[in-house]
Amino acid sequence: MGETPPKSRNDRPAIDEQAAAYVARLACDADPVERQEIYAWVSADPRNAVAFARMEAAWEASERLRAAPPSLEPMSGGSRRTFMLGAAAAASAAVAATVGWRLLDDGERYRTRVGERRVIALSDGSTVTLNTASTVDVAFTAKARHLRLVRGEALFEVAHDPSKPFLVEAGAARFRALGTAFNVRVRPDVVELTVTQGVVAVVAGEADVDRMPGARRIVAGGGAVVRSGAVAATALDEQLLRQRIAWQDGVLEFDGESLAQVVGEFNRYRRQPIVIGDARLESLRIGGRFEVDEADKFLTALTSSFPIEAVATSDGGVLLVERP
Repeated sequence: MGETPPKSRNDRPAIDEQAAAYVARLACDADPVERQEIYAWVSADPRNAVAFARMEAAWEASERLRAAPPSLEPMSGGSRRTFMLGAAAAASAAVAATVGWRLLDDGERYRTRVGERRVIALSDGSTVTLNTASTVDVAFTAKARHLRLVRGEALFEVAHDPSKPFLVEAGAARFRALGTAFNVRVRPDVVELTVTQGVVAVVAGEADVDRMPGARRIVAGGGAVVRSGAVAATALDEQLLRQRIAWQDGVLEFDGESLAQVVGEFNRYRRQPIVIGDARLESLRIGGRFEVDEADKFLTALTSSFPIEAVATSDGGVLLVERP
């Protein structure tokens, strides 16, 4: 790759440009030699590390935007860098965590596209099942198994190994599996935990899930939400537990959720969204069981049961309005 890192204190734009180029290269499957060169550059100077983290967070933001269209032509390196340089100011909160993960030389990143599900077999015998539009980082060391759910949702089925704790971070939450299976979903405002087997310890923020005596332990059949430094255990009845994990079978189950919630769930699996054009419709209560790719079947049932019209839009989406 052979680019000389800028050194002057007045060279922040050049450092940012170099960081953006390196982030784009990593996202395009850099080979091992290139990866080592990038990690060496990041660790050589704290300014490099800060710039790299800002650019990677901006890259993640751009991925969320790119998930919406049906297809996108590959962006050139210059286009990627231009986007990330413009978005980096809003991404600085991700600095510490992002740099720490990218410096794990043995780390791997796995992704799913909109509408895709993927099962990942890990080297320790554990598996990670990614839901639609999800990203997870995996980095095993001699002492622990580290994973980070960057976005989306995943089921973690953990192989028992007391010598190497299985640690997952997602947004403001930190989890430690105690020989178990559990589901984690990163929502806009909270991180949602559902435990299906065993026990999971959970803490909020930067607390150490290994040592913090106040870590909450959530047992199978229970759940928790994490937000703004707080962990709240949640009771799950059999119906709600089944709904939480139905996606693993490619199914969406509803039992009295609002139309706004139901549309939001379907939109996770669609490149062209369903949009509620009349706020009066948002509170309608919906029940039913659908495959994740059966939005058309859902819309047919909706328009036959309520005075609602589904209008196709020019971009392939659907607009829901009250029927005249």
